[in-house]
Amino acid sequence: MNLGEVFAEPLVRLDADDPALAGIRTPRSALGAVKSGVTAQFLERADEYHRNYLNLDYWRFLLERAFQAIGEMHDPSLIIDIGSGSGNSVIPLADRFPRANIVATDISPQLLAILRDFLNKRDDSKQGEGREERFALVCVDAAGANYLPGIADLAVGAAILHHILDPAKVLASCHRALKPGGWAIFFEPFEAGNAIVRMTYERILARASASEAETDALRLLQRMVADYTVRQRAKADPVFLGLDDKWMFTRTYFERIRDEQGWAELRTYALNVCPTMLRNQAEVHLKLGAQLPPSALPDWAWAIIDQTDAAISDDLRQEWAQEAAVMFRKAALA
Repeated sequence: MNLGEVFAEPLVRLDADDPALAGIRTPRSALGAVKSGVTAQFLERADEYHRNYLNLDYWRFLLERAFQAIGEMHDPSLIIDIGSGSGNSVIPLADRFPRANIVATDISPQLLAILRDFLNKRDDSKQGEGREERFALVCVDAAGANYLPGIADLAVGAAILHHILDPAKVLASCHRALKPGGWAIFFEPFEAGNAIVRMTYERILARASASEAETDALRLLQRMVADYTVRQRAKADPVFLGLDDKWMFTRTYFERIRDEQGWAELRTYALNVCPTMLRNQAEVHLKLGAQLPPSALPDWAWAIIDQTDAAISDDLRQEWAQEAAVMFRKAALA
């Protein structure tokens, strides 16, 4: 793969200063740049993040459903994966489209190094008559990536936009990079469904006794409510420089971007719709947020969660998504 045909500026190798980053490139202009708004979770603690969040089967399922929602789509020759991390979307994409070249991008060289080690073990790391590299790893800020126009068939971001201070810049770079008719696919948290989660947690906290409020599980709910509340602030607030999760989106937000950037189409749909969405989300919060089992919450708290789940119709769960697929299509040539 010739990255000179993908990026509009020269790339340099990172292993000149750090041999552990062999095979990873970065735009020359990014050398030494401050990684604004990125926390240690993605950098110094990359190994921990990889262990906690790698889930290839889940992302394989989400991507396949997205391709079904798009309908007929020619196999891509070049895919740009945005916020690749240690491979949640890159690896399923590589399996799904075995003839595609994939440019994996992330602001974290540490996460890309984990992905590199996995990809190097694959039999298809090279392809074509000249056995050229099939995968390219580029350390770049997604909001500042400068792609050449019309070079990619597909852009994918697996839960990346909500980490970005200005997601519109990421979508603008995708619009530039995509060929006419190309798709950009993202999976993101939405405000409406998470507002129900927040209000449910607030009900639990209001009922908790003083001693219950001091338990690890209830302290976690307090942190989650505070996190949801902070994310309602204007994104110019400096607090977001120190937060991993910065956004909860609305369809209205993406509709504005569609119109401002000239996308031909926007499609969204809720993920993981089921009768126990709140219970499932609470279990995930307990596990990932505090390494706690469901039993850490008292039975009466689970009763509140289950009552709220039961009060929401399937149709409303579709409209008030906690997480959703967000798919943009670039206009085809007339």
